[in-house]
Amino acid sequence: MRRARGLLSAVVVLLALLVPASAHAAPSPGASPAAAAAEDDPATKGLTRTSLDLGGGEAQANALGPVGIPGASICQRFYIYSYRAARYVSEEQGYTGSSHNMLRARSTAGALGTWEHFRLCAYNGRTDTIYIQASSGYLVTAEYGYSGNLRGMMRGRGEWPGVWEVFEVWSDAGVYYLRNQSTKGWVSVRVDMTGSSANMLRANGASAGPWEMLAFTSVA
Repeated sequence: MRRARGLLSAVVVLLALLVPASAHAAPSPGASPAAAAAEDDPATKGLTRTSLDLGGGEAQANALGPVGIPGASICQRFYIYSYRAARYVSEEQGYTGSSHNMLRARSTAGALGTWEHFRLCAYNGRTDTIYIQASSGYLVTAEYGYSGNLRGMMRGRGEWPGVWEVFEVWSDAGVYYLRNQSTKGWVSVRVDMTGSSANMLRANGASAGPWEMLAFTSVA
C-alpha cells in the first residue's frame, strides 16, 4: 500500500514538471488585458477631421485679458448650438466656486447675449484643432480633475491652451463634434442632469452621438 502511494506521488510530481510554465504564470503587472482594443478611429464611424473657416476671424497679437498667449492667434466669434438640447451654449458667469463659468446649453435664439459669445481659435496654426475663449476672457477648460458627475465639466477658467483646453474638430454632414485632443473625450451636452447643472457641457463622452452634435454660427 505504501509502495502504491509512493508511485502515485512520483507521478504527480512528474506531471507538474511536464506542464508548461506559461500555463501557471500570472500576467506581468504592465501587461495589457487580452480584450483591450485599440482606440476607436472616428473616421471609421463616418466622421471627418474638419478645418473651421476662420478666414474672417480676428488676428490678435495676444488673446484678450485676463489671458496672455504669445504669438498671433486667428480667432472667430461664434454661437455654439446643441442639437440635442435645442439651446445655445452659455458661460454661467453668475455661478460661484468650482462651477464658476460653467458651460451650459440653456439659451434660446431670442435670448442671446455676450455670455453666448465664444472665440474659436486656431491652435498652432491648425484650424482643425482649436482652443476656445469664453466671453469672460478665460479659455474653456475640461475639468478632468473633478470627479463623479462633474468630471470633464467645461468652464471658462484656463489661462493657457494646455491639454485640457485643446480640442479636435470633427464633422458629419454639416454637424460638428469636438473631442479633447489629450483624453479623446467627446464634448457632450448632459441633458440627463437637472437643476443648475442641466445641459452642462462635459468633455468625457465615449462616442459621437446625439448629445455631442453641435453647430457653430458666426456672431454678426
